[in-house]
Amino acid sequence: MNVVIGGGSGIGQAVAQILSGRTVVADRAGTEIKCDLTDASSLTSLARDVDELDALVVTAGISPAMADARTIFDVDLAGVARVLDAFDHLVRPGVVAVCAASMAGHLGSWTDEILEALDQPLSCVDAGLTDDPATAYILAKLGVLRLVRRTARSWGARGARIVSVSPGVIDTPMGRLELADTEGTRAIVDASPLGRAGRADEIASVIRFLCSDEASYITGTDALVDGGSVAALS
Repeated sequence: MNVVIGGGSGIGQAVAQILSGRTVVADRAGTEIKCDLTDASSLTSLARDVDELDALVVTAGISPAMADARTIFDVDLAGVARVLDAFDHLVRPGVVAVCAASMAGHLGSWTDEILEALDQPLSCVDAGLTDDPATAYILAKLGVLRLVRRTARSWGARGARIVSVSPGVIDTPMGRLELADTEGTRAIVDASPLGRAGRADEIASVIRFLCSDEASYITGTDALVDGGSVAALS
């Protein structure tokens, strides 16, 4: 069974449509199965209803235009950690998890103190790392990258894989909100080598590959799918 958390719209919806096999779609709203990344009991209940897991895809998240800094940490970083905790008992040989990060996590240089805080996803929510939603988003997504790398060892010992995907600016409802709200987001798109926003199906195709047996030697790493934006900003 595949489980797509955040599958009600955008990238998650595109993923749910192209994964092979039975796929359960869960989201905070807009789907039959409700789950809340800020509520561990909600995620535990969801995982309890899964009899055998094949792929776990976590695309649920919020952007700087949608919430304050604390909420972004709570959903985008701590929420992913809660998902992995809730589904840990289902990890077995052949299972793969794909966690949505962001090109934002590849930007900036951070102190050891901040990195250590990010490596404690649940407690970092109230660590007061920043009050700026944009900075919180960057740090939360960096935290996801680090969480995936750390988790790969324990999952690998059980014959399972875990990876992250870092989309650039994508033409989804959330991406369009950021484009409308932030001049910098449009500038990133314009400066990218491909000169356009990505499509949800382009990210979904990468996730489908990572969930397949063709990607059986890929774990503990990130796939940057950003139209070259990070390269242009480097």
